[in-house]
Amino acid sequence: MYLLAIDIGSTSIKAIIYDYDGNIVSSGRRKTKVFFKEEKHKNFAFWMPDNIWGCVCDSTKEAISKVSNPDLIKGISVTGFACDGVPIDEKGNWIYPFISWHDTRTIEQLKWLEKNISFEEIYSINGQRPWMHNTILRNLWIKENLPNIYKRIYKWLLIEDYINFKLCGAIATDYSLASTTLVFDQKNLRWSEKLFNFFGIDMNIYPQPKPSGTLLGEVTNKASKDTGLEEGTPVVLGGLDGLLGVYAAAGDQSDSIVGVVGTYEHYHKCLDKPILRKKGLDSSIICQAHVIKDKYGVYGVAVSSGVLEWFKDNLCREEEIESKNTGRNIWEILMEKASKSKLGSNGIFMLPDIFGSACPIQDNFSRGVFIGISSAAKKEDFIRAVIEGLNYKGLELYEAINDYTTTGVANNENNKKVIVTGGATKNKFWMQNKADVYGKIIEVPEIEEATPLGAAMAAGIGIGIYKDFKDAYDRVKRPVKKYYPDEKNHKKYAEYYKDVYKKMYSSCKDLNKLVSTKIG
Repeated sequence: MYLLAIDIGSTSIKAIIYDYDGNIVSSGRRKTKVFFKEEKHKNFAFWMPDNIWGCVCDSTKEAISKVSNPDLIKGISVTGFACDGVPIDEKGNWIYPFISWHDTRTIEQLKWLEKNISFEEIYSINGQRPWMHNTILRNLWIKENLPNIYKRIYKWLLIEDYINFKLCGAIATDYSLASTTLVFDQKNLRWSEKLFNFFGIDMNIYPQPKPSGTLLGEVTNKASKDTGLEEGTPVVLGGLDGLLGVYAAAGDQSDSIVGVVGTYEHYHKCLDKPILRKKGLDSSIICQAHVIKDKYGVYGVAVSSGVLEWFKDNLCREEEIESKNTGRNIWEILMEKASKSKLGSNGIFMLPDIFGSACPIQDNFSRGVFIGISSAAKKEDFIRAVIEGLNYKGLELYEAINDYTTTGVANNENNKKVIVTGGATKNKFWMQNKADVYGKIIEVPEIEEATPLGAAMAAGIGIGIYKDFKDAYDRVKRPVKKYYPDEKNHKKYAEYYKDVYKKMYSSCKDLNKLVSTKIG
């Protein structure tokens, strides 16, 4: 008997079938495609609903084709990224595509927000500092720029909620996803009427929030034909990808901070009560309802492997050709080259803010920067500088979460390690460098695809296979791979982090804003 997880990622859409002990039985995958209104001007970026649903259907069919009978799948759950939603009309048809997180159109709405309400007031309700990707700002943009579309909206569904709707016809969201909209009341776990009234957006267009693991409905006849799933298969409410990933890897994380390194990198602490202090606002730390029942997640976020993907796609044509000709994995080639560069990347440092900065400093105008380039610089130095820059950024995130959530004397033993999960943990060079930069043991639970595993566990909870989130976690075995820091290397990295990296943002802030607002 199996459970199916559907993972809507920024890079790929995956359908993974697990047995009840958390072992992968089969999988299917399709590349996620970002569409632009004008390829030359990438301000308007979309996920097309039919394309997303088509990728879900194709990846699900591929996964099912490798098992003897789709009837063996006893439950389904969907997970994915935050904020991006789609409006549907009363007939269930989408009327405007998903506005992607690559999109920058809502900068003006964010400026308006900053002038008209205290961010501290919003944070005290929702638990996050507003940024241009929050769902409610997309709603506001639609209302102001496409009023005819806004008038036709019956419901606004986040991307996972839309897939659930296509699968079983149910309209709902979970607490963790609802938290990313900017209008969810964390203390009372319901929509904030006060915030909806401030934005002038109809609260009724948002779906009812429910706990992760809630049974939503059953696969419809049409969805069965589209996906290959058995009609009547239960569909269970999943949740936000990062939170499901840390849950699958480390349970309630009561004794340590857990990192996720994928398209985004984030560090999490799980708590019994929300912390909604001004210090969190000032550091752009998010506090929101967890996927785990009666728990809250505190975390900071930055784009991570998305930066490395950008570097590969735009500056590594030679390595792409080598990969194609030799059959070697492109990342193996790149990391082999990075390893030829010495610690410190021959004096090159990278500020990895090519998508802006989120935490611990939120600055939509910040941009990526390379400094220290000399005539001796080689390509391998730049590759290594990207990895080192991402690990410096990760350390910043870790320190911010640790400082915000630590009370009294920290547990010294737990402070010596960081549990890390996510797709990038397969990159051994990256993980060893992370251990050296942090000066801590990096523990990687050897779970293949932690985020969809968390979704599959939620599906099992929803259909009664597991008693609760603790029981589901205890059922899954997790061997751990450990990366130990080289103390000599860490001493050097600690100097570079303090003396160079920590000064890069402030040194480049004004220039980056000028470039972002006047040139780029």
